[in-house]
Amino acid sequence: MRRPTARALLAAVTPLVVVPLLAACSDAAATMPVVTPSTRGIATTPAATATTDDPLAPPSSLPPPRVHPADAVAAYLEGYHVSGLTRAPSGDTADVAACPGTPRLTRPSGPDAYARSWTGATGTRADVAAITYPDLAAAARAVEPVLAAAASCRAPEAANGVATTVANERRDVAEGMPLGRVDLTRTSAAGTVHDYIGVVQVGNVLLRLTYSSPDGKVANEKGSNALALLARHVQGL
Repeated sequence: MRRPTARALLAAVTPLVVVPLLAACSDAAATMPVVTPSTRGIATTPAATATTDDPLAPPSSLPPPRVHPADAVAAYLEGYHVSGLTRAPSGDTADVAACPGTPRLTRPSGPDAYARSWTGATGTRADVAAITYPDLAAAARAVEPVLAAAASCRAPEAANGVATTVANERRDVAEGMPLGRVDLTRTSAAGTVHDYIGVVQVGNVLLRLTYSSPDGKVANEKGSNALALLARHVQGL
């Protein structure tokens, strides 16, 4: 059965006002629950044999959530690269959170946890963290408070000369994958930095990608694209 293209996932990760999921941190087009309208109650002719999914149910063509082997996830992430940026050394701790000062998941880097950063010109930066759980239920329980916090994210008080604002906070489901997304703008005497933050549950794997740039449009577009591709690739492992 044909799987959705990466473009479909990207639509859910970028800004708009629809219901795509991986975009739950940008525009309204950042939610991505792909929903097919119900035909219940609508008269059809005998020739109309096509069926539709129930309301709010993901299309039947989407791959169901499943357990991804920790070694396969680790091998993939070890070779993962954020296009256009320079890879930095691995981090010591995987940190999965979507909103400052709210519940976060941390685990020392190892076979089931990954953390790395990439840097670029003019202050551009990307940070990726991943934690692999033994099963779907454990991953869902762990990420629940993180996704809930994303949906109700509020800016922290100004501190150390840095003022933070929050936008596009939301929780969604994109192509069957639970997602939490938040946009931050941090302003200080040194200038302004925009952060695109996305946390997504891909089966038993929790991914967090943050893309930062002095240009809000760049942070949003590059971040949403990178998160969509990352989630799609891990989903295929």
